[in-house]
Amino acid sequence: MTLLTPKLLHIDSIISNSKWSLHQDITIEPGRDLQESIGNLGLMRPPIVTQLKDGYELISGVRRLMALRNLAHSSPLACLLVREDISREDLLLLVAEDQIQSGPLSPIEAARFIALCNELCVYPDHHLLSRITSTKSKTQRSRLVSLLELEIPIRTSIHYGHISARTGFCMAKMSSTERLLVHDLFTELSLNGNKQRRFLELVQIITGAGGCTIEQVITEHCAELGNGAIDNVPQRINSIMRLLYKLSHPESSMAETAFARQVAEKNLPANCRVSPSTSFETDKVTLEVEFTDFSAFSKAWDRIKNSL
Repeated sequence: MTLLTPKLLHIDSIISNSKWSLHQDITIEPGRDLQESIGNLGLMRPPIVTQLKDGYELISGVRRLMALRNLAHSSPLACLLVREDISREDLLLLVAEDQIQSGPLSPIEAARFIALCNELCVYPDHHLLSRITSTKSKTQRSRLVSLLELEIPIRTSIHYGHISARTGFCMAKMSSTERLLVHDLFTELSLNGNKQRRFLELVQIITGAGGCTIEQVITEHCAELGNGAIDNVPQRINSIMRLLYKLSHPESSMAETAFARQVAEKNLPANCRVSPSTSFETDKVTLEVEFTDFSAFSKAWDRIKNSL
């Protein structure tokens, strides 16, 4: 017997309830694309509901329902009614499978699905959890659920991919004030996942060595560069990263400045470049010379090979 039965319902008879929603941890908006799609093409995926004594409870499709209400939809709405004797496990599976129709679960959706299974199922199906959330162990799932402890703006950014889950795990170790400051800076500068992690790595080195807080680093050193003092966003990002590197690696930064000065004094031609060893770990330098072709290289090599 099928778990779902098509049914026409009046939109006002449907009660939205966040209990089953995978989006209860984020700021929900239907989005312009979804609203325009429904307005132009109609509803392609019916909401899933369960029957109550005095109406129907929404199980999945909160954004679709919001979009319809924004469009002042008044015609009978095609829904999928859940069978009355459905188990909680099957109900949660329906919620997840319906969401997956829009694409893989975000880290926040996956975390909420795990939390719901742990809360509502006596014996959560670990094979189901692994398949739906792409996790292989209880440890991975517990770590994912920890993202739900972050503040709503951060959870929302992780859901939409503006902040990576790995960055979220790092932010979970900070105080609420610090991670909100970091989130605002990341959002303002649109830092990608790699730069987010690099930023946090450098800041942690600074706070560990200097006994200061992340809040102090951001407010004292990054605020001016991050608030529009430099109009070009990529330049602002590079300026912040260079500053953080200098603060976190003062010796390397001094060595880099001295090396650049020494190279400049040599007045090298445009086709020559000199580079130091990685992080100035040794005194070795590398000279790179660009030739127009192999013949030019051969002529120069005959003159310099005995000098090496």
